[in-house]
Amino acid sequence: MSPLAFSRIRREFRRQKGRRQRRISAILRSFSNRRSATDPTIQDLSLAFDTRAFGAFFILFGSLNLVPLPPGASTVFGLPLILFALQLAVGRHRVWLPERVRTIRLKPETLASLMTKVGPLIRRAERLARHRMWPQPEGLLLCVVGWICLFLAVIVAIPFPLTNMAPGVAIAIAGIAITARDGLWLIAAAVLGAASVLFLIGVYGGAVLALVHML
Repeated sequence: MSPLAFSRIRREFRRQKGRRQRRISAILRSFSNRRSATDPTIQDLSLAFDTRAFGAFFILFGSLNLVPLPPGASTVFGLPLILFALQLAVGRHRVWLPERVRTIRLKPETLASLMTKVGPLIRRAERLARHRMWPQPEGLLLCVVGWICLFLAVIVAIPFPLTNMAPGVAIAIAGIAITARDGLWLIAAAVLGAASVLFLIGVYGGAVLALVHML
């Protein structure tokens, strides 16, 4: 991404910050209380998130891994995470949604369950997060964050036990970090992501070794 594009993003971010943006948790809560003939789509959420869409979608789809869902749901929610993380990794400054993803509908009941279980945590994190210790150059940093989140999103999408929760939370924390431009939250996301990967390597590596030993 060119320096000019990032300069434009910063100006837009500061302009919106000056008129006090709604918190991501408040936007999600409004959609969870929505009563209409049709369920909200990913496109509806993207328009509501506006310039914070990357971070907001990381928060949404990462946090959904903390909600009890049917088997295979982690794969369904992991695929959009892969799409968003890949776009951030290659330097896009706006989320692009293919038609098939754009029209995916999220039931307000699912969002309500999310906000009931982890909404207070998201709101507390948003209150604590602020612009601080944000490394430069920002363009390179966001690309690195994108590649890390892409790797974690692939793990989330794997339909194996224990593979989705911790990496999903790490992605959600990274979303809070890039939404608020908070370096401390970014460090927390990196630490949790690395710990979750090491844990999964230990669990499944030990299982493979045990199986090999039995054979």
